[in-house]
Amino acid sequence: MTSMKLSKVAIFVALASMNILGCGDKARLAVPPSAEVIVSHPLNREVTHYLEFTGTTAALEFVEIRARVEGWLESVRFVPDSKVKKGDLLFVIDPRPFQAQVDQSEAALKGKQADLQLKQANLKRAEQLLATASISRLQYEVHSAEEAVGQAQLGITKADLEKAKLDLAYTQVTAPISGHVSRNYVDVGNLVGAREKTLLTEIVNDSSVYVYFDVSERDLLMLMRMWPNIRTQQPSDRERPPAYLQLADETGYPHEGKIDFSEPRVDPSTGTLKVRAIFSNEKGLLFPGLFGRVRVPIQKKEALLVPELSVGIGQAGRYVMVVSKDHVVEQRLVKTGPLEGALRVIEDGLAKDEWVVTNAIQRARPGAKVTPKESPIPLTSPATEKAAPPSPR
Repeated sequence: MTSMKLSKVAIFVALASMNILGCGDKARLAVPPSAEVIVSHPLNREVTHYLEFTGTTAALEFVEIRARVEGWLESVRFVPDSKVKKGDLLFVIDPRPFQAQVDQSEAALKGKQADLQLKQANLKRAEQLLATASISRLQYEVHSAEEAVGQAQLGITKADLEKAKLDLAYTQVTAPISGHVSRNYVDVGNLVGAREKTLLTEIVNDSSVYVYFDVSERDLLMLMRMWPNIRTQQPSDRERPPAYLQLADETGYPHEGKIDFSEPRVDPSTGTLKVRAIFSNEKGLLFPGLFGRVRVPIQKKEALLVPELSVGIGQAGRYVMVVSKDHVVEQRLVKTGPLEGALRVIEDGLAKDEWVVTNAIQRARPGAKVTPKESPIPLTSPATEKAAPPSPR
């Protein structure tokens, strides 16, 4: 009886061992399928290379409006932060003292004119008497000198009258340029122009804006070779190098302008040249004093492009995942260039006939075997490229 029980136990153990061994064989034979990834050849097309700078915007015209005569501010004739045209009345300074000076000068002028007429009549009579030897030559010279003094005094009086009229005109403070006017810095009733030319307000013409930026010697030589007419005195619009502007909160470079000025020499203390570009400001988004990025095209050449999302960043630098002929993933370090829409320029480290993982990148691990599925890289639309030109690296 005991022998039979031991036999049953042995048989049970043997069957259990066989089941376990069989399961182990199945586990060893069950190989998980390789991950499926999307691969593409890099795009090979012509791209434009740019030089990029940091610039500062400045107004096309800027004027400080100051009081030219001393007097009491009588009225303010504009709305702060509004647009004004050249010649619009902005301030009125009490004109009464200046009008009185004009009236006084006009009366003095009439008196000098009458005095001169009398002296001219005396001189004419002296000429007749001298012809008949009725007076001496000395008496004639006296009348002639008096007439000359009268002419001079009349000229001084006329000049005094012109100055009085000019001072009277300065009581009407008008806009010398068109643009946006600031607030009035002095309120009505205050004395202005007493010891200094009091600042009344400011006008900024921002219909277009300038952007000033510094170009290094190396970049300057590159610009000169690409745009040899950049330093001509009066280049045509076609010859002027284009420039693109990006503000702090913008993507791409949506503002297009032209380089219109550069300093005549390189600053030896900094080794840079001051350059200026002009941009239209129809939408009024550009304010003087803003910082921005400026980009100038210098070269066109063939380049390889891959989707920006397929480029990773590691401790050794930027990389892409490449699938070999054996369907094995390799992490490839690359040297990247600027963005072209949603595509990144690859300057070095990648061949045009290699397969780059462009989708399901999280499944592609270095050394792992994958199932590649080919799919072409979509081209960026021309409208998108125009609206959002390449950004800096």
